[in-house]
Amino acid sequence: MSPCPPLTLEDSLREMFPEEWLRQTAKETGLIVRERKIDPVIIFWVLTLSFGVRLQRTLASLKREYETESQKTISDSSWYYRFTPELVEFLHQCVIHGMGELAKEPGRKLSKKLETFQDVVIQDSTIVRLHSSLADKFPAARSRTVAAGVKVGVMVSAVANGPRTVALYSEKTAEIKTLKIGPWIKDRILLVDLGSTKLKCCKS
Repeated sequence: MSPCPPLTLEDSLREMFPEEWLRQTAKETGLIVRERKIDPVIIFWVLTLSFGVRLQRTLASLKREYETESQKTISDSSWYYRFTPELVEFLHQCVIHGMGELAKEPGRKLSKKLETFQDVVIQDSTIVRLHSSLADKFPAARSRTVAAGVKVGVMVSAVANGPRTVALYSEKTAEIKTLKIGPWIKDRILLVDLGSTKLKCCKS
């Protein structure tokens, strides 16, 4: 008997975000009241996977992508009015769900040299550049022109093979302030960027 072929990326994503869960979450977050115009499953996949290697997409190009996938034509107002706080909450719940599903997967085991520890966690951050129209709310730290950006802080677990925490900060936030030490650090190795090196934050 031949072994079962490994799951493709598409299979894994569909298993993580089943159609029934997406529709139920869309209703619970208020994104969809009636599905006559916008299908929450299609809009989810369009917004999450249609970017590819391109950094920016316009609402109009996303609308064309949606129409291609749904094989339906929708009005501009039906599309643009869907970008609401309810959509933000819907996507937020999808992120939480995805991280929870990753945490359920079998974890990796540390080598014998590290087996006395529970985990190895890596903390780092990066700057994500935003549209300049957001400069008042998210001013850039170093720019000669009007610019906007946020700092994304991520802590990754080697055992879980995925993110432990993800947080957004002002771009001007010092690296040390993105690292929050607590009781969770017991029996764990923490790897940080040189910008976060400050031993007194670990005294407690």
